[in-house]
Amino acid sequence: MKTINRTAITIIPKQPYINWANSFEDAETYDTPHATTILIPDKYGEFDFGVYLKKIFEQIFEEELESWMTDPDGWPQKRTYKMFKEWFDVICADMTWDYGDGEVEHDED
Repeated sequence: MKTINRTAITIIPKQPYINWANSFEDAETYDTPHATTILIPDKYGEFDFGVYLKKIFEQIFEEELESWMTDPDGWPQKRTYKMFKEWFDVICADMTWDYGDGEVEHDED
């Protein structure tokens, strides 16, 4: 087991996101909780990850919306940091362990 030089933050949908996801008539019901974990630079830890989160929240917000509805016309138009915090809990793990075998691989963007 090895540590990696990243801080992990986990994005957990709250009720407003769930209500939005369930507002589409032709979509499946959002009934299975999920979370997204993001690795950020390790210079941001459990006490100051919010500084980095404020820089990237719009991208995270859009990725979370797109994971349910790919058409941006169905997304809330005004997406602020305050709204992001109302829609998602964010927890930080300042120690991330790699229990996997082999090298970590990255997909090309």
